[in-house]
Amino acid sequence: MINVIVPIVEDVEGFSKFMENQKSKDVKFFVGVKSSLKDKLVSEQKNVEIHVFADTAKKEEIINSLNSCQLKKGKIVIVRRPLEPDEFHNLTTLNKDITIISSKKNNFLSKLKRFYGWIVRRFFAFSYIEDISAICFDEDLFELLSCCKDLSMATRINRYVGLEIGHVDTQREMVKREYNKVKNLLLLLLPSLFLVGSIVGAVLVCVLVKPIYVLTVVAAIFWITIALITWFVCFVNFARTVAVGDLRFESVEEIKEENKKGE
Repeated sequence: MINVIVPIVEDVEGFSKFMENQKSKDVKFFVGVKSSLKDKLVSEQKNVEIHVFADTAKKEEIINSLNSCQLKKGKIVIVRRPLEPDEFHNLTTLNKDITIISSKKNNFLSKLKRFYGWIVRRFFAFSYIEDISAICFDEDLFELLSCCKDLSMATRINRYVGLEIGHVDTQREMVKREYNKVKNLLLLLLPSLFLVGSIVGAVLVCVLVKPIYVLTVVAAIFWITIALITWFVCFVNFARTVAVGDLRFESVEEIKEENKKGE
């Protein structure tokens, strides 16, 4: 059995087409859709179970909510964008513990994300899944994933030791992470200004204060050191957020139980 968790907050037509291509009895779709998009989601398939959420619900929140559905023992697939038939086939048939979509686009942005990934691994002692478009967990991991309270994080952070991870290559764009870009940038800008101000202030103190005592120099160095440490911590946090998005998302309540299908 293949349990497919599908959060829909955009591209309803694309997801509808994706599910239409998968009518096998061994595939069951658990779909979470925003209420304003419900009427656009046309599906009479028996293997599609629809859950409706408020328009304020985020994609990652919907994923966490759908994990409480009655999944049947088997593989668990999380799909964040519509997949081509060959992508879905390769994703679910590769004999690995975990299989992920892997974008092979070699542009500047991809290289920058890899650099962020290196920073995350270096200072947080874990790696992240670079392309979160789709991920498939083998049946052996069903019990672990089905009771996971934060399935969203489990599909973005790689803390799996001793498991084989397979890759399905694709040329399509990666799915974007969910986080507040303005807030994240602001949290880096403020400590940067503090660092620059601290350096300028320490230099002015050493230049203008006469005579210069050893204690003054020590205090200036300590001031700059604290500012530098603060900036570094904020920079690493900024890099981690860009790499994996916001770490934790809550579940959201379903608002229309009567709209379920496939039960």
